[in-house]
Amino acid sequence: MTMTFEEILNKIDELTTSDSSWLSDYEDELMLDQNNEHHLEGEVGNHVILMLEALKEHPEYEDLTDEAKETLEQAIMWSDLGKLATYKDSPKKTWPDGRPQGTAFGHDKKSAMMYVEAGGDDSIIEWIIKEHMNAHRLKEMDEQGKTGIPEFLKPQVEDCEPGLWPEWDHLDIPHGESLSKKAYAWIERGASKLLRIKQYCDDKGRKSEVSF
Repeated sequence: MTMTFEEILNKIDELTTSDSSWLSDYEDELMLDQNNEHHLEGEVGNHVILMLEALKEHPEYEDLTDEAKETLEQAIMWSDLGKLATYKDSPKKTWPDGRPQGTAFGHDKKSAMMYVEAGGDDSIIEWIIKEHMNAHRLKEMDEQGKTGIPEFLKPQVEDCEPGLWPEWDHLDIPHGESLSKKAYAWIERGASKLLRIKQYCDDKGRKSEVSF
């Protein structure tokens, strides 16, 4: 049975310790039917609820600081609000009856933009929102050995939280070493415990028979 907007807001409030009252301004975004085989749970709001439930079930949840928990809650609540603005009928994917499925390419960047435009000023929350779709490839990048931190890079980032690392063009890359901007981005993603937990919640917080 489909939940009403008020029921979704109440459930999200039950599952969070950080402020969720601002979601009352995003009824259309939360009630969007994702219309996609990756999200058989239906509305965006249902996906948010399932992700928040998955967060509490994460094996490392109890060891997280209150600040880290609130960072993840906010990133989860914001991460898919950009789907409404980027929603289109898929030109390729259809349901068995021929109806087109929905797509929301670029919703990660749009959601991060919406967070900032609404006054959000936490750079790590913004970064997790913006990177959450790339995080689907972290396991693949791990297996390819592309997320390890080179020795020359460790002193330059060891005191920085991922999401706050130096810009690539500010790095000191020694003669004889190479590190592309793209490679650096994957290393930063791989170093983020919070982005990996967000990815866990994204995967566990949906109903589907297919993987990303």
